[in-house]
Amino acid sequence: MSLSFRLCPRLVRQTCITRLLSNGAQGPAEKLLFPTLSSWPSGRTERDLLEEMVADPHDCPLQEYCPLPPPWCLPPLSLFPTMICSSENLRGQEANQHLHWSHYSLRSRDLSMPHVLLGVLQASSSGSLLLKDQSSSLACLVLPAPVINWIGCVLEVRRYQLVTEVLRVKGVQEDQRSRVYAVFFAEDVRILHASHSSSSSCPDAGSGPHPPVKIPRREASWAQRHLVIESLEGRRTKPGQDKGLQFRATATWVDIREEGGEARRSENGGKSLTKVVLLFSCSSVRWFHFLQPNKLYRLTATGERDSGIFDRLSDPPLEIVSAPRLLQVPADWTLEDVEATPFSPGPADSSSIEEALKQSSSGSLLTVTGVVCSRLICDTQNTRAAPCSAHKVPDVFLPPGASIKVTITQPQSQSSASVYLDVSDGPYHLGLLPGATVMLQGLERKVSRSGRVYLRSVPTTHLSVLSPPTESFENVAAPPLVLFKQLTGTPNPQRAVCSVTCVLSVTLYWDCSGCGSAFVQGACDRSPLCASQSGVFRAKAWVKAEDGSGEVRLYLQDEAVLLVLGISRKLWEALQGRVLSRGKVVVKSRGRSEMPSDEHSRDPLADHVSFLMSRPAICRPLVLTFRQRVEAAGAVTPGLSQLTRFTRGEREYVTRVPAAPVVTCVQLQEAEPRALCHMIRDCSRSVNL
Repeated sequence: MSLSFRLCPRLVRQTCITRLLSNGAQGPAEKLLFPTLSSWPSGRTERDLLEEMVADPHDCPLQEYCPLPPPWCLPPLSLFPTMICSSENLRGQEANQHLHWSHYSLRSRDLSMPHVLLGVLQASSSGSLLLKDQSSSLACLVLPAPVINWIGCVLEVRRYQLVTEVLRVKGVQEDQRSRVYAVFFAEDVRILHASHSSSSSCPDAGSGPHPPVKIPRREASWAQRHLVIESLEGRRTKPGQDKGLQFRATATWVDIREEGGEARRSENGGKSLTKVVLLFSCSSVRWFHFLQPNKLYRLTATGERDSGIFDRLSDPPLEIVSAPRLLQVPADWTLEDVEATPFSPGPADSSSIEEALKQSSSGSLLTVTGVVCSRLICDTQNTRAAPCSAHKVPDVFLPPGASIKVTITQPQSQSSASVYLDVSDGPYHLGLLPGATVMLQGLERKVSRSGRVYLRSVPTTHLSVLSPPTESFENVAAPPLVLFKQLTGTPNPQRAVCSVTCVLSVTLYWDCSGCGSAFVQGACDRSPLCASQSGVFRAKAWVKAEDGSGEVRLYLQDEAVLLVLGISRKLWEALQGRVLSRGKVVVKSRGRSEMPSDEHSRDPLADHVSFLMSRPAICRPLVLTFRQRVEAAGAVTPGLSQLTRFTRGEREYVTRVPAAPVVTCVQLQEAEPRALCHMIRDCSRSVNL
């Protein structure tokens, strides 16, 4: 009854649920119940009920019975979002002060009673995958990519993760948006009922008043051609005023031969294969999550009998410069899997992070695979400049004009890189979570003004999630422990146990969240040109730190400054309010050579910050994860000597001292005594080796 209520009559016909299929196979209801009814508790022998009834004397086993809880439940899809949407379940908050991005993953085995995920798989015109029943629909991410024949099938999933992401945008009006979706592996899926494309004995019913896409039955006389996908590009909005998405795929036409009833690729006799660029737009974008590189597909031109239609190429859109001619795939054409090729984890030209950061060629695009360490919404300066583009992008989740900074790492090499993704022109990709393994194809290598190397997306960049976050993500090997005297200039993250010797400077200021200009007394400095009424508090500091072997100049910002100063969160927020009245406060000191003075400036706020900088509590052990600053060519920032003044008693000395290496803080943590002892011991062992 529950299965019929969930799916009939809008998605599946009633007769398809209960009866056996024409070939004698189990129907959906029997498939769903068979594993439970056929299971027998381990350690028990099967009872002989007839022997129990006629035995003399009769021993009634009724006393052994007790009500058993149901082994699982089958809730409608509309109830799944309510399981994890409560605020107390949210964790993993990532924020840039005015944008709070939280996520939470709930595994099916963590539920008190197993909840079976069941619905009809559908592909929307935006390329998203949906599980649907009569109550609602639930977005899903299937790993690896499922086969196309699953469209319209009734799927049962017992092992999955429910993920909710909540985004709170602070401004004049508080804006909160959330997204809930399911993540599961293809190997954990059971097909209870196949669609008409794979089983003609029990066709599906209509899909309601708004079916996603009607796919006609394929006829043998229609024109067909086989192809192998070589590479994919990301989804983006169509140019002009047209709504909808589009993406391109590079493919190769191939010939096939029949062997034992199976289609196989035939040898081409040394002939060069014909390549083609396919343009999927509007409803044909539904194939996006099904396409895999190096896999054979059959493309059928619905209603066309002339195979020459596949050679009728058209010119690319005007906004694509120097692009080859392409074949536009109409919405009514069909695409089918021909062979089940295992999904390859990455292309052959994939680069390691170290290679990607060291490559000097700026014309070629890079492909990188790694684990997501963190993600951050870092750019919302265009949110007010382009509000009209939001209606053109389906599945909108992030603010218009926003970009994401993703830090990816390769645990084997301890290397990491910052990747800036522009998501303003396409839908947000599900599964981009800390701990997930992703592959990014089509990245540009860029160098910042300070000489830092990073990667940036282009409009055709393709992001693929290879695996969801694992429980062992938090136990990924940390960067190696080093001594400051051992620094060689590598850009990879490193760790050190150190203590701050002095704070050289602290800068506290507010930026406008709209244009990045100064933000003073609740208004942008560029008002009335900029109407933004929200600001972002920033903090920067330069400190000197030493670990007993050497000294470095350490650059800190935002939360790391709070940790170094060692003040409470309440005092930090009060400090932000005082700085807001003037916009910016800069306090500098000469370091350890500066002698305390009884004279006070006319700026009480600067005096208070100076007092916080000179407190003895600053000089305490800390665990520092850092990167050494490098120039654009890859050389270490030159350590030129500089004149330094020392004060001993009543005398001052001036001498030339080599400049300390300059490092940037990645993460700063308080050192627990027990963990500190272990880290110092490990560090001393590495030095002796």
